[in-house]
Amino acid sequence: MDTIIDVYALAPVPNVCDQILREVIALPDVSLAHVIMDAGNRSLLHQHQHMTEIYYILSGEGILCKGTDALLVQKNSPVLIPSNTPHQLHNTGSSTLEHLVFAIPPFIPEDIEVMDGKETIYTVKKTSAPTPLIPATDGAMIREIPTGMDIGLAAGYLPIGRKALPHYHAISEEVYYIISGSGILHLDRQRHPVSPGITARIPRNTIHALENTGTQEMEILCLSTPKYTEEDFIRV
Repeated sequence: MDTIIDVYALAPVPNVCDQILREVIALPDVSLAHVIMDAGNRSLLHQHQHMTEIYYILSGEGILCKGTDALLVQKNSPVLIPSNTPHQLHNTGSSTLEHLVFAIPPFIPEDIEVMDGKETIYTVKKTSAPTPLIPATDGAMIREIPTGMDIGLAAGYLPIGRKALPHYHAISEEVYYIISGSGILHLDRQRHPVSPGITARIPRNTIHALENTGTQEMEILCLSTPKYTEEDFIRV
């Protein structure tokens, strides 16, 4: 499995919703896909018997129908979709809608039940207010995203010129997705340039640190499996 992945260099794969979907990475407990929807498009109404999904909006705006709710989503909106919950995403904006999909357990093609044609009455409402920013042990600011599962998800922010503290994890494996900004990922004594769309897999016991060498704040989405704990931050 590649350590550094450029999402936009991956070939799209066929899918029932006929979107630009790229399968990015699959770990034992969770997988990640990247999706681009054209303006006005919508996915098919569907559900999964086994998979729980988390949608994270990277850009654009739309309405995510989930159960009997219709959620207004935009950049940085995370939405947890439990198994056996009908859902459908509609791009209501004037530009493309870009989002990540985390599947727990990893994506199973056979676990898609298309439900188009079934009438549902939706109540439109906003997504929940974001959790507050808190300082992370490595020096970044983070916003934790509740998952209710043994995986962790957080949005991180690294100021211009800042380098996070080098460290490793003995228990958790991590995946970084660069949302905005640019810099260097120091990974096991190697330097990797990173920019939007770069995904990095960080295995256990691998020393790593992000450095913001760009001209704007760096924004990162961080996945940890199993869920990160402060005791598993080992500084070097």
